[in-house]
Amino acid sequence: MEQLAEGIARSRVPSVTLPPYAATECYWVGSPSEVILVDAGDGSEAGVQQLEDDWETLGSPAVRAVFATHHHGDHTGGGAWAHRRWGCPLYLAEADIARLGARTRTDAPWQPFAMDSVTIGGIRVDLVAAPGHTPGQCNFWIPSVRGLLAGDNVLGNTTVVIVPPDGHLGEYMETLIRLKRLGAEWIGPGHGDVVQNPDQYLGEYLAHRHERSRQILDLLHGEAMTPRTIAEVLYRDKLPLEQMAVGEWMVRGHLEWFQAQGWVQEERGRYRITADGRHAMWKGRDDLK
Repeated sequence: MEQLAEGIARSRVPSVTLPPYAATECYWVGSPSEVILVDAGDGSEAGVQQLEDDWETLGSPAVRAVFATHHHGDHTGGGAWAHRRWGCPLYLAEADIARLGARTRTDAPWQPFAMDSVTIGGIRVDLVAAPGHTPGQCNFWIPSVRGLLAGDNVLGNTTVVIVPPDGHLGEYMETLIRLKRLGAEWIGPGHGDVVQNPDQYLGEYLAHRHERSRQILDLLHGEAMTPRTIAEVLYRDKLPLEQMAVGEWMVRGHLEWFQAQGWVQEERGRYRITADGRHAMWKGRDDLK
């Protein structure tokens, strides 16, 4: 367990998740007498044991609630165990509750947020709607220490995979801009190392998405292509062939956004740039909107 600030600690909880990560970062916020837990890992034996051990290290405070940043199983899977262990309520954005698997809904009584902020152990936590990775993703802003718990909107060592229809690239980029404007001094990511330079890091995230968008539009300027072919060109030196499906997912996220903007059209699985797409590409606007 790592102490991030007074009243804020994180547990690195073993979970089945996407490489290169093998753990979900879960966060305790509060005082020696009461806490909330943000995210709960995947519910594996090793994961719940890590949460149990770290809770005891904190002094076994009353766990008032578990909040999940989003519905993915490596963040909500431990909710059923937490509810049984501590008898605490489980909260998740309503848009993401609908996307939980049937077993998760049965085993864990997730309920929608009924508040915009919560104060626990004297620490105020503001709930920030932050869609993009999932429709209902919520982030947690702690103004007293200018810290942000970002779930999978930010990863500590890599960029984020945006996979439609669960993810939406346009919404995600708008969320990144809003998060950047918070002026956080540190970010607790869903996976990986704590981000100590948020303004620069989020700026690099945005720049990466803009550059990838220009690369894809440039490829489509030459010929119509399938998402898989685009991925193989973009990621041939970055991903082994057996992981190319991940690259294809990311390409599809861009193409879905481009279609909504009218920049590309799809026919029989192949995508072709439109006149509007050529205009966006050649104009070179930073936001590509």
